Amino acid sequence: MQKCTPSSLIRRKGRLVVFRKILPTLRSIAVPPPASRDELKRREGAITFLVLVLLLASTILVTSIVIRRNYPDLISVLIADFFLLAFLLLARRGNVIFACHFIPLVLNTTATYIAFRGAGIHDITLLSFPMIVAIGGLLQGKHGSIWAAFQGTICFIIIYWGEVHGLIPGAIQFRSQTTPDDLIVMAILLWITAAFMYFATNYMSKSLASIQLADQALRQANDDLGRYTSILEQRSRQLLTGAQVSRAASTILEPDELCQQVVDLVGSRFGLYFVSLYLVDEKNEWAILHAGTGEAGKVLLQKGHHLSIGNTSMIGGCIASQKARIALDVGKEAVRFDNPILPETRSELALPLSSRGDVIGALGIQSKSESAFSDEDIAIFQAMADQLANAISNARLYRQLQRELSEKKRVEAKIRQLNKELEKRVAERTQELQTANKNLTTLSHLKDEFLANVSHELRTPLTSIKLYHNLLEKHPNDPEKYIRHLKRETDRLARLIEDLLYFSRLEQGYSPFHPESLDLNRLAKEYYTDRLQLANERQLSLAFEEALSLPCAFADEQMTGQVISVLLTNAMNYTPAGGKITIRTLTTKRDGQSWAGFSISDTGLGITNEDLDHLFERFYRGKAGRTSSTPGTGLGLSIAKEIIQQHNGKIEVQSEGIEGKGTTFFVWLPIAST
Repeated sequence: MQKCTPSSLIRRKGRLVVFRKILPTLRSIAVPPPASRDELKRREGAITFLVLVLLLASTILVTSIVIRRNYPDLISVLIADFFLLAFLLLARRGNVIFACHFIPLVLNTTATYIAFRGAGIHDITLLSFPMIVAIGGLLQGKHGSIWAAFQGTICFIIIYWGEVHGLIPGAIQFRSQTTPDDLIVMAILLWITAAFMYFATNYMSKSLASIQLADQALRQANDDLGRYTSILEQRSRQLLTGAQVSRAASTILEPDELCQQVVDLVGSRFGLYFVSLYLVDEKNEWAILHAGTGEAGKVLLQKGHHLSIGNTSMIGGCIASQKARIALDVGKEAVRFDNPILPETRSELALPLSSRGDVIGALGIQSKSESAFSDEDIAIFQAMADQLANAISNARLYRQLQRELSEKKRVEAKIRQLNKELEKRVAERTQELQTANKNLTTLSHLKDEFLANVSHELRTPLTSIKLYHNLLEKHPNDPEKYIRHLKRETDRLARLIEDLLYFSRLEQGYSPFHPESLDLNRLAKEYYTDRLQLANERQLSLAFEEALSLPCAFADEQMTGQVISVLLTNAMNYTPAGGKITIRTLTTKRDGQSWAGFSISDTGLGITNEDLDHLFERFYRGKAGRTSSTPGTGLGLSIAKEIIQQHNGKIEVQSEGIEGKGTTFFVWLPIAST
């Protein structure tokens, strides 16, 4: 078995595709043209079919002639094919009658020529003449077969005359056998064929006429059926629309939504130009548009379109008279509102919306066609309008009820809210009173503590002053010794009073506060230089570490210097000789914000964890202050914290409470904006 290669499969597939393309063409040639109600169309189809069939037959004939190498016959056949194609083109261009008359003539001429080239009246070509008679009857009707038979008879006479006179070389051997009887027999057969075609064509013409009459009657019946079907569909559509309007009226409880949905439904179902719905205002003076279809409806609604009630428009007159108004030709209607937004209106219908004996509005329907509304249409539209009116009234009542219920709920909610607010206010006021009472108690305690601390702090220098004053009175011969002690205690008392006054001014906001761009490197260096000699006297090492590219802080220079002074004084007071104190300027970033600041570290006694929690309280002195003989008021760190808080800054302390490791204070201030 031979195997199929890919190339052979491709060739077979190609031949199959070509055959499939040729098959419809062959089918169209083989199938006769369908009968047509138009006689010219029928003849044009017949010509097309016959010419294609004859061309196919001539192809076979040309093949035979080429095999026999009879080139004169080939030329005659090609000439005949040329004429057939020419007649086909003429028929396609509308010259059907001309083509129908001359195609049989060309065929008879061609057959005669072939007979002359063949065996004359004995040639088999003469069998084609009855076929030409049939073709003539097919193309021209019953008279066409007679005309083709007459042409064929003339051709027979010519062929007979040519054979008898020896003009046909191929028929010389039959010349002695040829008699007039042969001509008569052939002519009789030809006319019998013509007679048969005449009667057959006549019968077919009558049958076709009967069929056409029956077809016309059938088409008339179909037209009537279509018209009745259209009317039935229109009535069904009207009933369906009425049912949908009724369903919408029973389910939609919002008047505006109901109105818009109904006009859209009516307009789309009946293909109307414009559908509108007007409702009467509270004073019964105006009909206000509440719904309209299409872009025109949107424009009119935006403009707040309204019509006066009365005989100034169809809508107003319909509401005033409580009757339907119809204008089948708006050009002849005198009382109507000619809306420029709706220029294509040709007929208009206005229907009252009546509910419980009152007219609440009107339904406007407009069409582009004149006399677009029948009595049945008006009755159906009016039924829908009545349903719509009842639905709108019910929706209004429902909305009023909902509004009243909503108002009742709103009032109840407001009362509940007021009760809650009252309860909240009572609770807040109670809480405020409790807090105020607690604050008063705390303030009273702080006052007592403050008075006790102040009394204690004032009593100590006053006691010393009294003591040295008495000693001075008893020993007036040595005054310098006692005066020096009196001056020290007096200075201590003055510092205490000054600290108290300064702290009081800070708390009450009386202390001047002028923040500005401040260079902390410069300020810290000034205090470092100022305290350097004092540190040397106390045998302390004082160092300053400056931060490069330190941004300026936004702070009051005098207050910030007060904080540096307090922290440096504490560091020097609680650091024994040989210790070290370091001033550093720093920057950091915390909580998404940049800070500039400084730190003061010492290697003194340190601060215990117990003292750290109370370090910034007023008059509080830690263990180191209580056990040492270092003088102090216990207000310095409180003043420092108050100052930093006024700057919205931070003050922090780090200490392990171990002697020698000392304490470090950090102060952070906001950076000045550039």
